[in-house]
Amino acid sequence: MPDKKGPWGNGGNKGNNPWGSGGKPDRSPPRPGGASPDLENVIEGFKSRVRKTGGGGGGNRGPRGGGPSIGGPLARFGPFGIVLLAGLVMMILSCFYQVAQQEEAIVLRFGKYSRTTASGLHFKLPMPVEEVMKVNVTSERSVGSKKNLVLTGDENIADVDFTVRWNVKAPKDYIFNLEDAEAVVADAADSAIREVIGKKKLEYVITDGRNPIEIEVKELLQGMLDEYESGVTITVVQLQRTEAPPKVIKAFEDVVTAEQEQEQRVNEGIAYKNEVTEKAVGQAAVLVESAEAYKAEVVEVARGEASRFNAVYKEYKAAPTVTRQRIYLETIEEVYGPAEKIIIEGDGGSGVVPYLPLDQLKSKKSGGQ
Repeated sequence: MPDKKGPWGNGGNKGNNPWGSGGKPDRSPPRPGGASPDLENVIEGFKSRVRKTGGGGGGNRGPRGGGPSIGGPLARFGPFGIVLLAGLVMMILSCFYQVAQQEEAIVLRFGKYSRTTASGLHFKLPMPVEEVMKVNVTSERSVGSKKNLVLTGDENIADVDFTVRWNVKAPKDYIFNLEDAEAVVADAADSAIREVIGKKKLEYVITDGRNPIEIEVKELLQGMLDEYESGVTITVVQLQRTEAPPKVIKAFEDVVTAEQEQEQRVNEGIAYKNEVTEKAVGQAAVLVESAEAYKAEVVEVARGEASRFNAVYKEYKAAPTVTRQRIYLETIEEVYGPAEKIIIEGDGGSGVVPYLPLDQLKSKKSGGQ
């Protein structure tokens, strides 16, 4: 200021400058009896300057009430200084982030994946250089579907309700590869269930096949999601209800009844077959044994006859005439032995026709038979 009475004196005169030579404060002891008039002018001038820049009022005084507060230098810049200070503090605070125990964090640098951090306190570059996205990796999520009509392998229809529980195993893949994770899991689960049940019979699906089907669906679904690089792990697949639709239950019961009757008839046929077969096998064994016995008998009789003939032939060679006569007599005895015989002597009534009771002979012959 050109005025010699200003707070800085005339042209920075050392005697009038409150900070001393070169802008340094004057550290000389105060004068006894209070401050000098020049110092009072300096203080009043400083107060007026602070008021003009928006930092006026008693609130800008230091702890002793005489000097400027810490925010005094920033007060020269007005509201812009306060905003600058607040922005600087917020920027520093944004460099630190806390990840909960059940979470993992993905750090993006200019929107591109940089790294994955586990639970705890971590440091990053301030916004907008680096950004943090947190993902819960421990809590289970679930999707389900009700009243799904699924075609079975035997061309029937099954009404299926299912629930799938899952969680996140790879936050990077989960964030970048899936736009709607819940919809992807639900659609993949529906496709897997239709593929598995489409190879099974309805009776197996609604009776004994629920647990094996759940295991097979879980393996197939996990393979599909891994192929998509979804970063999702399937924990449980549960078939809550598997049954035939109400409109086809009666027809299904008729089919089941017919199958049971068919099975019963088949079992009866098998039992009858076994009975007849066993009986035929027994009769065949009896016939075989009878034939073997008859064969043995015939062979033995033939051997006996051959031995007897050989014996007779031997005797015949020794005495042919006697043997021939003997054979003749034995043959006549064998032929006439059982017959009725009437003996007529040669000289019994010459010229007289003998009377033969032919009717009696005939009746005796008939009675003898």
